[in-house]
Amino acid sequence: MNINKINSVESYSLSYKAILCDLWGVIHNGVEIYAGALTYLERMKEHGIDVYLISNAPRPNYVVQEGLTNKLGLNPDLYKHIYTSGDIGTKFVNKKIHGESYFHLGPTKDYDLLENINISKVDSINEADFILTTGLYDDSFETPKDYNDLFNDFMEKEKPIVCVNPDEIVYRGVNSIFCAGALGKYYEKLGGKVVYYGKPYVEIYDQAFQDLKNMNNIENKSDILAIGDSIKTDCLGAQNFNLDFVFIMNGIHKDQISGKNNIEDISNLVENILSRDTKEITVSDFLK
Repeated sequence: MNINKINSVESYSLSYKAILCDLWGVIHNGVEIYAGALTYLERMKEHGIDVYLISNAPRPNYVVQEGLTNKLGLNPDLYKHIYTSGDIGTKFVNKKIHGESYFHLGPTKDYDLLENINISKVDSINEADFILTTGLYDDSFETPKDYNDLFNDFMEKEKPIVCVNPDEIVYRGVNSIFCAGALGKYYEKLGGKVVYYGKPYVEIYDQAFQDLKNMNNIENKSDILAIGDSIKTDCLGAQNFNLDFVFIMNGIHKDQISGKNNIEDISNLVENILSRDTKEITVSDFLK
């Protein structure tokens, strides 16, 4: 694995034709757009390099865009498209590869995703072929352990979980909250079966790559730079798909990185989480 320190994400990005950029933790923190990220998006537009946002949001892309525009004030002209784990999960769920009925585990704010699912939503676990999880019912105070009894019931009925947000935690402002990925990992720990859609899994990257080849005359993965702040999702996803990657240090891993002042320390952190080779990783705190 080749890990290098860079001083400017903007300069480094100029040798690529397209950018796949993480959203939560890199562009915003759920409350506001980072000033450095906004500048980066503006610079890429000036250079004629298209930015595509790739997010583990369990929502349709148009809902995410509305939130970015109306709540956070991000100009939609600064990026080309948003790829969400919710859309990718919906695509495969609608192929009925997991069954023809599901029980939804998640908050009411995610119901807009369910509108795009063409199989039956049922209110009884007994009638469901699988459990679709988009997150905790209330992430303001709940933890995965609060679902222990429910998950044991799932397992007794041999119900698999389909998780459309592999993120385990994110920061909302300065507070960390659990995501659907944390529920998935806890269910696996208890012995349950889980299928994930989104980063770091290949389906979302393959969809983006096929679209970029059609829209940008991109022929090779070497034309694409991925940017993110999570080693488990963004970095591993880029590694699995053989993309160059910029790791934003003051994102989800900022507490782990605190006090690490040299590239060797950062490299050890990354290598402790990743075991296989990746094409290239660079680290930067530029976007914020």
